[in-house]
Amino acid sequence: MHSSTFSSDRVPTGPWGKTWLVALAAIAFAVIALETLARERGYRPSVKDDEYAWAWQRARVDDAPHAVALLGTSRILLAFSPPAFAQALPDWTYVQLAIDGSQPAGSLIDLARDPDFRGVAIVDTTESGITPDNWRRQDAYVRAYHRRWRAPGAMAERWLATEVQRRLALLSDTGTHVLANGWTAPPYVTTFADRTQFADFSRTDVAKQRQRQLDRIAAEGHPPPPTERDAAAWLDQALRIEPFVAQIQARGGRVVFVRMPACDERWAADERETPKALFWDRFATRTHALAIHFADYSALRDFACPDTDHIDSKDAARFTSALLAILRDRGVFR
Repeated sequence: MHSSTFSSDRVPTGPWGKTWLVALAAIAFAVIALETLARERGYRPSVKDDEYAWAWQRARVDDAPHAVALLGTSRILLAFSPPAFAQALPDWTYVQLAIDGSQPAGSLIDLARDPDFRGVAIVDTTESGITPDNWRRQDAYVRAYHRRWRAPGAMAERWLATEVQRRLALLSDTGTHVLANGWTAPPYVTTFADRTQFADFSRTDVAKQRQRQLDRIAAEGHPPPPTERDAAAWLDQALRIEPFVAQIQARGGRVVFVRMPACDERWAADERETPKALFWDRFATRTHALAIHFADYSALRDFACPDTDHIDSKDAARFTSALLAILRDRGVFR
């Protein structure tokens, strides 16, 4: 009878065994050499951000007894500091659910419909971001979360890819382009496994980034100043988010709308299109959520935006500390 115990006759021997060992050693050496070179050229491990990465983080919300769900756009992605959060709120857990280029109302509605969410939702939004025409912007991500049990392969693949990408610059979301396109300039934005991001504007052409924003502003044109009727119509639409705010707060949760800092031409354009006094300030007096506008707080408006639209992540710790201090003073974390 043959023993099931692993025996030495299964160890690769002879010329083919040696060939495989040499090949594996050569592959390992090549990976180490390329990884070292990639890091020397400025590449860093960076995780691909997609709807399944979002779904993994969304699943953490209900597991944390004191959860802070960060909803919004690239503004809060780049301006949030995990270390500053941990120092300010050591008993709370953040979950980064902001999505680059996408307004967050749909994610807030999803939390409102979740009976297990009783935490704090910090919602980075613009005036247009909370009106119904933008409620479905994040539907693809929300759907991925709700079908996660029916897509275990996709979820497992995302988890495995994240584990690799968070460790190897060469095999990160951005590093893989090296193999296909050669040594292009490394990206200035790094995405971590928890979906937090860090933007180092010293690693990019700031003038070019700024010009892109100016081109976008120019493309928006110069519509006539909004009237009282325009503002009243907007407010009527914006307040349709209130039933969802009420659902969260009825369970003991809190909702905070935050108008994140913008600078220079971007802020000037925003003020032309949706003047704070006509739009945000009126919403702030009517919503049952807390509404924080950066322009109302010296601790929030004292930031430079290299591209006019985003805080440099080197200032993220100071911004996060300032915002959380304001919210703590307003009784949000209790």
